[in-house]
Amino acid sequence: MLATVIVVLTAITAPLQDTVVPAPARDTAPMLRTPEQTRYLEGLRTVARGVAQLRDGIDRVARTQQSRDTLRQRQAGRRLGGLCTTARSFITSGRPRMVPTAYADSMRIIARQLVVRIDSIAKFLPTCTTTAGRQPASVAADLMNRMKAYETALAAFRLALAPPKPDSIKTPS
Repeated sequence: MLATVIVVLTAITAPLQDTVVPAPARDTAPMLRTPEQTRYLEGLRTVARGVAQLRDGIDRVARTQQSRDTLRQRQAGRRLGGLCTTARSFITSGRPRMVPTAYADSMRIIARQLVVRIDSIAKFLPTCTTTAGRQPASVAADLMNRMKAYETALAAFRLALAPPKPDSIKTPS
């Protein structure tokens, strides 16, 4: 009886062991970053904190523009001006770490485009600080245009930075 149980167990587990195929080695292992690339990404992380503050200020102005309450609109504009000041400190502290020469070839071009978009936002922030309280809608619109260009460049950078994904569609054989 014991011999029968052992034979049955080996018969059940044997095919499972034979059908297990080891996973093929992938070329999509994460690439090691150089110290310059790590510094670039840390700078980008700091810049992103400032950009998030700007996005919050723009959203506040957009919400108050829907209502006709001028007091709330001015408050949102002043808040946007204050957020521009704090965002400027994040952006100006993160931007110097973002040296596009940390990357090679086509990735360098994409990194440079991202830096140019960040510089565009940083150049506008003193104007945002001084005029957002008086003209919140126009400042928010101009800042939003610069933010869209930044987000487009950021999406291109992230896409170029991501390793290629293997094809999920299996060809019939």
